[in-house]
Amino acid sequence: MDNRSNPQRQADLEEIKKEMSQLAAKISQNQAYLMGKIAKLEADLIDERERNRELETKIAETIKKNEDLEAQLKTQNTEERDGKAKIGELEGEIERIKTVEIAKLQADLNQTMTFLDLLDLERWSYLAKTDSWYKVIGQEMAFDEAEAYCASRRSRLVSIHSQEENDFVWKLVKTVPSNWAFWIGLKRNPNKGNAFEWMDGSSVNFTNWYLGEPDSRAHALFNSHTGKWAQLPPTYHAAFICKRSSQF
Repeated sequence: MDNRSNPQRQADLEEIKKEMSQLAAKISQNQAYLMGKIAKLEADLIDERERNRELETKIAETIKKNEDLEAQLKTQNTEERDGKAKIGELEGEIERIKTVEIAKLQADLNQTMTFLDLLDLERWSYLAKTDSWYKVIGQEMAFDEAEAYCASRRSRLVSIHSQEENDFVWKLVKTVPSNWAFWIGLKRNPNKGNAFEWMDGSSVNFTNWYLGEPDSRAHALFNSHTGKWAQLPPTYHAAFICKRSSQF
């Protein structure tokens, strides 16, 4: 059958091309945004380090003045009261400068962490339908350890809400051929009649269980051979998938 006798197929192909074009545009836009953000952060870090050096010099000068004043007070008993007051003022100034310095160093650290997060995104995979980023971790851990690892990266164990998202995750886990089992963020809640819940709190509106599943066990895994879900005890050490919103 040629294309003229199948207009629906032509329409579907055009729609797929349109979606791929939109996705490519969004990826390009995100990359441009990230590169601009990284360049700005690098410039800010350089400026911040220069300000920190200036503050360290001022602190050293203030401390030196304080030491000189203390030496003078030892030989000027008649000025002892005024000298102690001056020392108190200088110590207060030193503490104030220290407080400001610590606050700036903390801000510098926060900027550095944001910078590292932006660099880390280069190793995550983006799905436009969910507006989320995904990363497969080949290191094998127990369920709770895997969830804690994802949380430390501002993410959660993956939740899956459609066949398209399931297929996307399946494609990702196939890049780790040494593993077949990958923790996902689905587990039973004994306080809610053993109902399954996603760790990120999203609704369970899609499942893809392997034949004969789920059974009585409480924690779900993704099978990289079949793309289906199975269950194992939470102490089992498996690889896993982290997911986080693009609004990280």
